[in-house]
Amino acid sequence: MNNVAANQELPITLLIIDDDLVDRKSIRRALMSSHRPIIIIEAKTGEEGIAQFENNIVDVLLIDYRLPDIDGLALIKVLLARKKTDATIIMVSQHEDEILSLNALNVGAHDFLLKTEVNSERLMRTIRQAQHRQFLEGVVREKNNALEWLANRDSLTQLINRYTFEKTLKDACTRVLFTGDNIALLFIDLDNFKKVNDTLGHFTGDKLLQNVATRLASVIKDGDCLARLGGDEFVILANNIDSEQQTFAIATQVIDALTPPLQVGNTAFSITASIGISMLGEFASSPEAMMKCADIAMYKAKQNGRNHFCLYTDILHQETQSNAILEEEMSYALQLEQFVVYYQPQICTKTKKVKGVEALIRWDHPTRGVLAPGVFLDMAEELNLISEIGQWVLQTACNQLKQWQLQYNLLDEELTISVNLSALQLQDVRLLSLVSHALESSQLSPCCLELEITESSIIHSPENIVERLHELTRKNVKLALDDFGTGYSSIKHLHLFPIHSLKVDKSFIAAYKQKKSQDKVLEAMINFAKYLGLCVIAEGVETAEQLDFCQSQGCDLIQGYYYSKPICAADFEAKYLAI
Repeated sequence: MNNVAANQELPITLLIIDDDLVDRKSIRRALMSSHRPIIIIEAKTGEEGIAQFENNIVDVLLIDYRLPDIDGLALIKVLLARKKTDATIIMVSQHEDEILSLNALNVGAHDFLLKTEVNSERLMRTIRQAQHRQFLEGVVREKNNALEWLANRDSLTQLINRYTFEKTLKDACTRVLFTGDNIALLFIDLDNFKKVNDTLGHFTGDKLLQNVATRLASVIKDGDCLARLGGDEFVILANNIDSEQQTFAIATQVIDALTPPLQVGNTAFSITASIGISMLGEFASSPEAMMKCADIAMYKAKQNGRNHFCLYTDILHQETQSNAILEEEMSYALQLEQFVVYYQPQICTKTKKVKGVEALIRWDHPTRGVLAPGVFLDMAEELNLISEIGQWVLQTACNQLKQWQLQYNLLDEELTISVNLSALQLQDVRLLSLVSHALESSQLSPCCLELEITESSIIHSPENIVERLHELTRKNVKLALDDFGTGYSSIKHLHLFPIHSLKVDKSFIAAYKQKKSQDKVLEAMINFAKYLGLCVIAEGVETAEQLDFCQSQGCDLIQGYYYSKPICAADFEAKYLAI
């Protein structure tokens, strides 16, 4: 049974808006014979009808098309605009007019009735049909509202989603052009959140995101907007911003809100966030620019140590523009032969002679001079150029060592060359063939090549990489584990991978004698590597004291500024070979 049928016997209040007394009496007479109790209210004009409608709870309206002060169509629009109502609206007219009846339905009436057809049976049937139609329209409206809500909301956190936020931001940017106020955008990215999903699963990650959303909502003031863009990214639109300090205060509140541990089940999580801030203005003059600038500032906050906020300023803008130019120039730097390889010697502690040499890339930029790899390698990875550049370094290094062997009558393994492999190169299924090609084309013996890998580059999929590395060692290529001690430092990796050499990270060497406990760790690390029969290379040695320590601990090779910084091929040749 529907709602209309269930309420058949309940009294209804009916408002007749008609300036013709005879017509009003005719309607009254028709309704008197109804079995359902009806309370009738009358109004002679549109203005009077509006007043009655606002002062009474009206179930049904019968509105004459022709009124002395307003036509019925316009009156329906006024009534619907002034008061949200579930009242059933029926338009009545003296004349049959199909266009008029359609217009009545279009503006909000639920039915149309000719005055000549008014009798008890027809009028009550029209009211019942109109009420049922109004009920169905209400059901459809509720479903549409629910669908609209779902379309505008993030299903996990119930915050507004990216689509709705972008519309909100666009409207805000338009509004402030006329009000003179300012707005700010705070781009929030949770630090290291991926580890939660990877280690504990997405269910836990989702619960954690819901808790984060609740914490963030607690710092949002009235009139501001909080949204989840997706993943672990949230954004705040702050209105009525007067100064940069105001945005700093909001960012500080966000960081403080996330500081207390978040509980999910039996696990407490310490969550931090990096926040990028942009303000509508010179550098961010559109919604799209505000999002882009806030995103750039957020990554800058991560570079500064995470759990920080950063405002997109003139300095950051200049840096961003400079990096953009550098990215464009990098795309053709290899073609223009702007990259060069520098070489740093590895000195044998027993013979004090050069035993190895590490090949290190530099960018000989036409206007900025020689750039160190820290300036451009991350950029090269983002541009998907790192594998191509890495292969060029490998080929160049092999060619150079072979040239030195021929020129100075060096025996195989009298001098070996080390080349760094990136994570992407390690993941490349063509690794063996690419290395083989570099050796064959240069005619360099595989035993003269040592490939350096880092634990961070192998940690995510060691099983996929280990067989490739074993294939390389079966070809007599050596492997060195670089930066040992700074990352995972897993003993498992020393057994899993066919490592020949272990490079003690320069940060340990630099910290020598600063902490006794750290020195003991360094000593243990070297002794452990020696126990496993690995060649130990100490990198970053800069002082005689550091050199003495490394020698006393049995390190095999020394690399660092004490002997030489990385130098070009000609200088290396003059200093170490042409003697």
